[in-house]
Amino acid sequence: MKDLYDPSAMLNGFLGLMTPAGIALIIAGTVVCSIFAAMPGIGTLLLLSMVLPYAMKLDPFLCIALLISIGAVGGTASTFSSVLIAVPGTAGSQATILDGHPMAKRGEAARAFGAAYVGSAVGGLFGGLVFVLSLPVMKPLVFALGSPEFMMLVLWGLSAVGVLSGNAPVKGLMAAALGLGLSLIGTDARTGIERFTFEDYYLWNGIHLVLIALGIFAVPELVDLSVRRTSVAEAGRIGKGQWEGAKDVYRHWWLVLRSSVVGVWVGMIPGLGSSVADWFAYAHAVQTEKNPEKFGTGDVRGVLAPESANNAKEGGDLIPSILFGVPGGTSMALMLTAFISVGIQPGEKMLGEQLPYLYAMLWVLIISNLIATSISMGFANSFAKLSLAPFYAIVPMTLIFCVVAAFSANYAWADFLVLAIFSVVGIIMKRHGWPRPPLLVAVVLGPQLQNYLWLTVERYEPQEWMLRPGVMAFAALIALTVAVPIIRNRRRKARGMHMDLASEGPKVGPKGDIAIVAFYLALAAFAVSQAVAWPAKAAVPVYAFAAFGSALAVAQLALSLMALRRSGNVAYAPTDEDREKARRFREIILWIGGLGAGIIVVGFTVTLFLFPLLYARRYGGGWKLALGMGISAVAILIGIFDTLIHIIWPEPLVELLWDAIFPGK
Repeated sequence: MKDLYDPSAMLNGFLGLMTPAGIALIIAGTVVCSIFAAMPGIGTLLLLSMVLPYAMKLDPFLCIALLISIGAVGGTASTFSSVLIAVPGTAGSQATILDGHPMAKRGEAARAFGAAYVGSAVGGLFGGLVFVLSLPVMKPLVFALGSPEFMMLVLWGLSAVGVLSGNAPVKGLMAAALGLGLSLIGTDARTGIERFTFEDYYLWNGIHLVLIALGIFAVPELVDLSVRRTSVAEAGRIGKGQWEGAKDVYRHWWLVLRSSVVGVWVGMIPGLGSSVADWFAYAHAVQTEKNPEKFGTGDVRGVLAPESANNAKEGGDLIPSILFGVPGGTSMALMLTAFISVGIQPGEKMLGEQLPYLYAMLWVLIISNLIATSISMGFANSFAKLSLAPFYAIVPMTLIFCVVAAFSANYAWADFLVLAIFSVVGIIMKRHGWPRPPLLVAVVLGPQLQNYLWLTVERYEPQEWMLRPGVMAFAALIALTVAVPIIRNRRRKARGMHMDLASEGPKVGPKGDIAIVAFYLALAAFAVSQAVAWPAKAAVPVYAFAAFGSALAVAQLALSLMALRRSGNVAYAPTDEDREKARRFREIILWIGGLGAGIIVVGFTVTLFLFPLLYARRYGGGWKLALGMGISAVAILIGIFDTLIHIIWPEPLVELLWDAIFPGK
């Protein structure tokens, strides 16, 4: 213990970084990562991949300075797009949308930013502190946990789905079952069976999470903004500033610390990480805070919880990575590759002779979080003013980012098709009041649940693993997670949370729910019909998720029929406002279709110039603004995606036709 907390190791780790080159790399990594994270579709992973060859040639301290500074702050600047346009900048900023975007619509974007950035800083510092303090106890603790305990931990995460379902628990659980089903798509690692790939290599590795997130969250919000035809901030003002958000961190300090603990804990579990740390913390906040019905409507607590957890996760992520050499996620796997190449050895050496390197990582976590928070706070008010920008400026530019981000998932035409499918799913779910967060959480947790379940069944007898103390403890925790909010709300006679963003589209009735349930049951039947030809190990999860979803669908069908009966099956008479909304809805769908068609026919560069220009001009934007938007879109495309990332864009139809007509020219 004394050697582990050796003051000379702490000092040597700090001095190893405090060279001109070390300071410059920390600042550069933090600043560039903040820029990348603020732009949807680029993100930390891409930046790490770009700098990895350079980092592998550096001195160990300089390698730590560059890579840890990039990995530590990716979740900070990504808040900009989550709050302003409901587009998750990174996987860890998805839950922030639920309350951050309604705050922006209410004119409180600056307050949301202030709460997010100060909360992120506290979470990042807390995560680093927990990382150091946990070293003596984490090694034996993690070794004591087996696949049964990890499986129960994932089930604990899925139990939060009930909380994320708001006023529609059955619909939320159905969405979760659909998400679990989507996680089955791809090549099964245990049997080699290709599940639901339709003999196409594109689906061998499953559906990219970015495509699902953009489809069910980003595109529906842009459709609604186009239907509403205002700025993001409906109130037409920025409202209370970022320092009010900073005060919110002090007001809810206990929630921030608890959420940071959740982030560290999730970060410790290999394979989970930032994709669910924010959802775990959000669900924890809803379950434990007073007046949970306010969550999902623009409650600042719904911003504080996921943002503090997201940055605290980085400290937790270092625990398995440094102690055992087991990366907690893809980003950490890249960092470990570089660390090993420069002589940094995870495991016993890191806790012995290389202890200064460990403390160097801690110092970078602290310094980079403070720098990132300062930068973000400095630009927060400027970004908040974007919430006052007219819809004809926000919608086309954001749609462009969504399309480019979608293509960056796999660099295939099929990315556009998948984005379109999930955009339709997201629009339908939003219009009919189906909670979307459970679907996304289940997609993330599905592979982990399958993996730990398979390991548990293969290694243990049922009576053996079910009676393990850790399993029973997690089972009790799951029961409390589900029961406590229900009991509390009944005692207080509180209504459930809304937990989704209200749709601006034309009104719908229970008949729509009945049609959705019918399609859902048909989808489950199709999945089972495909699974009957597979080995049991590949088919059983399909049967389980299909049975679970079908049972819920039958229950929802009964609820929808009862609602239809109560309404007297009276046809809803649309008002002039409803007809106008329907017309605007059709218009934006045609614009989105035109964007996709333009990319296919004339290519990315031409379309990304013309689309924002034509959209802005059509709805009242001046020529100066329209041309500026078109030029900016092309500049971003060429400057970042062409020059830095070196994306090879597919040939449009006009080029293929030209080559066919004039070969060799």
